[in-house]
Amino acid sequence: MNYFQRLQKAIMLDVSFYEEVENDKKFTDQAMMTVVLVSIVQGLMIAGFAPIALVQGILGSLVRFIIWAFFIAFVGTRILPEPETKSNTGELIRTLGFAYAPGLLVIFKVLPFINSFVDPIVVILQLAAMTIAVRQALDFNSTVRAVGVCIVAFLLMIVALTLFIGSTWFFLGIAENAIAPTTALIKT
Repeated sequence: MNYFQRLQKAIMLDVSFYEEVENDKKFTDQAMMTVVLVSIVQGLMIAGFAPIALVQGILGSLVRFIIWAFFIAFVGTRILPEPETKSNTGELIRTLGFAYAPGLLVIFKVLPFINSFVDPIVVILQLAAMTIAVRQALDFNSTVRAVGVCIVAFLLMIVALTLFIGSTWFFLGIAENAIAPTTALIKT
């Protein structure tokens, strides 16, 4: 099976594929390649070929994945684990990396008659793929628990990104307004 067939299985939510990815370390590079590929496609769809906006779009997608994966690992292993829960970073990274693959479907935003439906479908598919990845990587017996972990981690990611963006704008505003005085404060 080649890489593109693996991407197709990931997007089609093939549970046996996610189990295979969890158990085979050789998929780590391909999982990370998937995250980078999705980030590039999403960056292009957000910014086109404007260089700075493209870099921002790519980095934004990468940061979103990293934060979401961190919160999934934290919530899944510390807050909502099952007694059978056992996992390691490699298993999570591999399964979550491939679970990011539905993000490639944003390419369909170029089609005018369906472009408004693409983003919600991609979010739902990514959430479903992340749920399968979490269930497999954390050895959950309950799909409901895996859904809970993904939703809680998704909400935490949104809060974290909102706080980050808000604080960035706040500090940029301070920096822009911190101009040197044009007149001396003390006259000699």
